[in-house]
Amino acid sequence: MPSMLTRTLGRRRAKRVVAWLSLVLIAAVLAALLHRFGLEPALGGDLDEKGRRLLRAASALQALMLLVVGYLVWNASVRKPVDRLFARLRTRKPPKQSHDAEQLRALTEEGDKRTAQLNAMMQMHRSLRDKLTSLGAEHVAALRSRDAALGITQDAIMLTDRAGAVTGVSAATATLLRSPRESLIGKRFDDVAPLFEDGNQHFRDHPLRNFLSTVAGSASGIPQIREAVLVNHENEPVPVFVTATAIIDSGGQSIGCSVRFSRADAPAPEKTGHQSLSLSDSEMDAWSSKLLSREPFERRLDELVADAVDNGVQHALIYLRVDDLDRINDQSGYWAGEQALWHAARNFSMSLTDVGTGYRPSNSRFAALLVGKTLERALEIAERVREHAESNQLVWNGKRIACNFSIAVLPIARGGGERAQLLGQAETLLAEAKNRGGNRVLHEVPADAPGARRRDDQTWLEWLLPRLDDGRAHLISQELRPLTESSQKPLVEFFLRVEDDDGVWLEPGYYLPAVERLQQAHRVDLWALRHLLKALESNPRLLDSHTAACLNLAPQSLLNPEFAPSAFEIIGNSPVDAQHLCFEIDEGFAVSQGSVVQRFMEQLRPIGVRFSLDRCHTTMGITQLRHLPIDYMKIHPSVTRNIDTDALDRAHLKWICEAAHLLNRRTCAINIESDGALAPLRSAGVDFAQGTAVNKIGPLMT
Repeated sequence: MPSMLTRTLGRRRAKRVVAWLSLVLIAAVLAALLHRFGLEPALGGDLDEKGRRLLRAASALQALMLLVVGYLVWNASVRKPVDRLFARLRTRKPPKQSHDAEQLRALTEEGDKRTAQLNAMMQMHRSLRDKLTSLGAEHVAALRSRDAALGITQDAIMLTDRAGAVTGVSAATATLLRSPRESLIGKRFDDVAPLFEDGNQHFRDHPLRNFLSTVAGSASGIPQIREAVLVNHENEPVPVFVTATAIIDSGGQSIGCSVRFSRADAPAPEKTGHQSLSLSDSEMDAWSSKLLSREPFERRLDELVADAVDNGVQHALIYLRVDDLDRINDQSGYWAGEQALWHAARNFSMSLTDVGTGYRPSNSRFAALLVGKTLERALEIAERVREHAESNQLVWNGKRIACNFSIAVLPIARGGGERAQLLGQAETLLAEAKNRGGNRVLHEVPADAPGARRRDDQTWLEWLLPRLDDGRAHLISQELRPLTESSQKPLVEFFLRVEDDDGVWLEPGYYLPAVERLQQAHRVDLWALRHLLKALESNPRLLDSHTAACLNLAPQSLLNPEFAPSAFEIIGNSPVDAQHLCFEIDEGFAVSQGSVVQRFMEQLRPIGVRFSLDRCHTTMGITQLRHLPIDYMKIHPSVTRNIDTDALDRAHLKWICEAAHLLNRRTCAINIESDGALAPLRSAGVDFAQGTAVNKIGPLMT
């Protein structure tokens, strides 16, 4: 389109002029075509000039009419509908664009809002996560503080959650229940500490139900106290006062309970000196609950050693034993020795009031761990313990018996050594105190004492080992003959004897303590086991005439993890039937290391090996005695020594025999040296007897 025409007429008018001119031009071209190819050939070529002009005009008019008609048809049917359509589209387009923009703005605003909410939630999540981490650390610290508090308290305390599951136990509670702390955690309170109503002869028929759940369900922190009977894990009834308190959180909701047990039969500690009397059974039980056993002692000692190494805090160990306990047993009998031990436990507990925790690591050893105490303060406490024991003697059958203490005091400090080293130094001090007459407190270990003892021990070991291999070590035997059943075959026990340079056969008491301190006792016991099996293999008639051959094992051998597998292999490679072997284990060791003895028996029992409890006077409880897989019980000589004159010893012996027979075990009295003792033994129900009165030397010697 020419730009001049557009500028002159305007774009719209210029378009119309151009459109009409284009129409005229197209009509002219169409008329020429009609004239040339349509009308002129049809009319012929004889027309004059006028006729031709008329013909041309008619053709042009015809072409114009066709174009006008075509234009009108196109305008009516095509252009106008299309224009109306575009007009409608143009009129609707702005609202649609506006709606989309508003919708887009709304979506944008909603997105911004959601983004802000998401950022706020993420910030809250980070805050909650940090708070949860902080609460987790506080929870772990609270649990450690709780366990530490339970570890040092001398009260019998148990903690539970709202459902009644045990979450924490003090060492005194474990001692009261006669169960390890680890076996109590997580169990229901009613299962581990069954309570029954007090004051009824048949109290087991009246369990104390819903006591703890009632306390836990209350929203009050006021303690509730009940007098009840607690049945411990050895099935023994213990009268107690139970104080239960609900633990309330900041929202006033109960989250658990704190339960404290106090023995109802425990006498109050006396504040002044007085003439001591023989203790009753209830008094012995009461004072025994105040002293914890070997396992918590070793665990707590390890904790204090670690604290001293890590934090530089000094603690103190008091370690003691009763002087002349063997003399008391020999002169006054077994029950006097037991009374002396319980009397010593009472004196020791009364002397430790509010200063430390008391323990009884073994039958004849007592200990105290003084947290945060200096050596000077520990020496003052030890001297008070010694003076209290010296001024409070035991009265037994109208006779005063001194229960004095030899006491070792050692600091638990950085560089002071581990538990084994501390206990070794304590034993050295006790031996030195005994050499000086006992009843004294020592704390300075002579510089040459540990080295001298190690040299002496090493000398004994170097003396012994060559003799085991060159034929100077021997096994001798002694029979255990039946007293009640004539058809029963006897047993035979083998003993180790070693020749010295003069040809004297020495008993194990000379060299075995040194070998045990060097932790080499298992080598001696394995040698004895091998040679015993060879001797039995070479003498098959001995197996036909005797039920079993017995061999006593050193306690230190059972503590060695390699001993049981080695013994299993030696027995398995021997043609001798394992049922002909019987291992003897000291009752005192079985009491202090029950899990070790149980595990050893479980390893060898399946192949048929038998077991005997040596030097038995039922120091262990009935529950432990019931579950140990033993076949024979060799009764401690102190029980049978005075059965001719002591009615209490006779009753005790009869009770042991009846209990053993109910458990399908046989009993044997050892160290019987007079024929007059055989009749009372038969009367009490003893199955076997061993000693010079029965058999001086057995049927076999190697």
